[in-house]
Amino acid sequence: MINLIFIIIGFIFLIKGANFLVDGSSSIARKLKISEFVIGLTIVSIGTSLPELIVSIESVLIGHNDLLIGNIIGSCIYNLLLILGIICVIKPIKINIKEKSIVMLMFFSILLVELLSNIYGQITRVEGIILILFFIIFLLMIFNKKTTENKKEDNSIVKSIIQFLVGILLLKYGGDFVVKNASLIARKMLISEKIIGITIVAIGTSLPELVTSITAINKNTQEIAVGNIIGSNIFNLLLVFGITSIINPIQFSEQYNQDFIFLAIITLVLIISALSNKEEIQRKEGIILLISFILYNIKLIII
Repeated sequence: MINLIFIIIGFIFLIKGANFLVDGSSSIARKLKISEFVIGLTIVSIGTSLPELIVSIESVLIGHNDLLIGNIIGSCIYNLLLILGIICVIKPIKINIKEKSIVMLMFFSILLVELLSNIYGQITRVEGIILILFFIIFLLMIFNKKTTENKKEDNSIVKSIIQFLVGILLLKYGGDFVVKNASLIARKMLISEKIIGITIVAIGTSLPELVTSITAINKNTQEIAVGNIIGSNIFNLLLVFGITSIINPIQFSEQYNQDFIFLAIITLVLIISALSNKEEIQRKEGIILLISFILYNIKLIII
């Protein structure tokens, strides 16, 4: 029970920290007159994905590879099934040409990580550097796009920086609480760390993306919501795997290949769906995503 309480406290820190970080980062970005899609794809997605990064670094430092890989793959799957499913049910999502090209990049990132993971049965430090280089290329592609002026930002730059730093601190301590106590519960209940990482921890670290995306949809800033989901997955696949494998090579089990394939199929289906529905993901498809999310978790529990 004490471990569970600390996990809940950790999630609260993660969510609050991500909120502070996103608010501060978005404020800074608006002062620089960056478009909403670029804000969502970079500043917001990196801010909301920091829980995955913190949890993954904490996991690799104490040797819990299953918790690390499960958290990253689970977060990517939940972003597409749960978060995208919910916001599509709230309001159909339009995917324009520039967003489609980034979705294709996300699909490529999935295939790249799976390929590198299976070469030596681990993600080595060299492969981690390769992933980070691709992430840098992704950033250069994004910031090379034309930016547009957004609404005037009233917050001072000092306040925005303070929000950013407070967010980082809360994320750090939240990550500590979640990883250490989730690992203890897994051992006590004889539950595999893969299941803990790919369900409880993945859902918890995906909450910032969920809250941010729903808020963005309700405020009619759809590009932030779409950019947040796509950007978060690319951030997780390229930068989080890249950084953690440089700290310590990540041992990779073949059992994760089916999860990578499932993630690739979801991404491909979304691309085809957007093309077949006049570049729109409709409510009925959002419902299908949510049903898939439920079935996926049932499969994990049964196995």
